[in-house]
Amino acid sequence: MIGKKISLRVGQVVASCMAVSLLACLAVRIQAQTAPKPYVPWVAPPDARAVKNPLKKTPDVLAAGQETFKENCEVCHGPKGDGTGPTAKTLTIKPANFTDPKLMAAETDGSLFWKMSKGRGAMPSWEDQLSETERWQLVIYIRSLGAKAKAE
Repeated sequence: MIGKKISLRVGQVVASCMAVSLLACLAVRIQAQTAPKPYVPWVAPPDARAVKNPLKKTPDVLAAGQETFKENCEVCHGPKGDGTGPTAKTLTIKPANFTDPKLMAAETDGSLFWKMSKGRGAMPSWEDQLSETERWQLVIYIRSLGAKAKAE
């Protein structure tokens, strides 16, 4: 009788240890899956960076780009394009500040076009919503935001 009780007790202890171990493994696995990933810079591929804008900067192109920006981009990038739109504060990775000369010097027209076309994370892909012409107009308008910021 005592032997059976000890055997039962040992079995319960082993089962409890196994259950605790299993829960610990699950907790580690869940934490690993939900842990924030390190930020990886968003760089357009070389072939995309090399693409030239087929449009010329004209008042009509700027106006069209501005309208598209207001309708689609301003909520995150802000009315001045400085990355301070009303949605920006809710995002983990902040929207690009198109008024930052250093950032804009590093981006080609092709890379801006590629990024808005493909999207990443909270930045949506616009290639199915906006025509190529609209996206190139946006590139021209986005480039004008730095000059507007300097003038203010």
